[in-house]
Amino acid sequence: MSHELDTTKAGKVRMAYADHEVPWHRLGTPMKGLQKAEDMLRAADADFTVVLTGVAAVDSEGQVIMTQDENGATVPLMVDDSRATVRVNSDGTFDSLSTVGTRFVVQQNSDCLLKALDIVGATSGDAVVDTCGVLHGGREFFASIDLGGLVIDPTGINDKIERYLLVRNGHDGKTPITYANTSIRAVCKNTVNAGMKSATRVFTARHTRNQDAAINEAQKVLELSTAWAEEFTRTAEQLLRVNVPTGSYAIDKVLNTVFPKKKDETDRQRENRESINELIRALYLSDKNAGGFGNNGWSLYNTVVEYFDHYRDAKPTERAISSMDPNSWVTKKKDEAQNAILALI
Repeated sequence: MSHELDTTKAGKVRMAYADHEVPWHRLGTPMKGLQKAEDMLRAADADFTVVLTGVAAVDSEGQVIMTQDENGATVPLMVDDSRATVRVNSDGTFDSLSTVGTRFVVQQNSDCLLKALDIVGATSGDAVVDTCGVLHGGREFFASIDLGGLVIDPTGINDKIERYLLVRNGHDGKTPITYANTSIRAVCKNTVNAGMKSATRVFTARHTRNQDAAINEAQKVLELSTAWAEEFTRTAEQLLRVNVPTGSYAIDKVLNTVFPKKKDETDRQRENRESINELIRALYLSDKNAGGFGNNGWSLYNTVVEYFDHYRDAKPTERAISSMDPNSWVTKKKDEAQNAILALI
């Protein structure tokens, strides 16, 4: 599955989320608003413990290879330069996760999330955790901490853009402890990756003995009052200054840039392009766009984004993945729309 969320033996998806917005995959446990770290970890079944064990050699039939130690006792043959991470389940069972190096130090999911709260100046008793989940059979953990929205034009349209601290932890020997500022809500593997790619500040620490000292520097590195927020606000305010009356040539100019007429366009291609343009014009009039925020470039930009995210002809999963990927053709089209609108100034 594209979401790559883990499930318990009972079939429960290891993911929980604040119910103000249902994830695209519609999986996991909905929670009433933002939650404390402990409650979200428990709801997502992400509060398990991971331990390090030795790795025994086995033969082709899966039987442990036995040998003799220096005292002549029969013991399992151990792989000296390797360790394994093992999940301890609440029912007393165990699940192997991955083999790791001898320098690997386990960082529990709960500790990783609590340190993230320290970074943003919150406490374990603050209800700020928006999502929490487990990926790849338990080998990766993620969470989103709500940093509060970025308000565009507070005395005017008062539009709010969400901001999060993405938390990531791995038990596979490859995924580092990660904290990142992003506007993308983590609800699956794709959104975690998209959040990482689009993050304005990223801090990582390897699972080694000096990880705690490194994590203590995260708050300085991340600079939660980011330059991204300032730049984003400036761009939004520029878009707000662009006058885009309903039915104006300005809309045509933007749409012709984003959906250009092809040189050898067939009748079907022309009809499809005209149908898309008509749909976007209708969306522009809605309360989510010009009807609620005025006839301006900000409303038109959000109309184009709405079309790509929710209305273009594609499966919901494909729309979600493409919209969240900062390197996809959809993201490039959104950038084209923004640049075309700003060119109208």
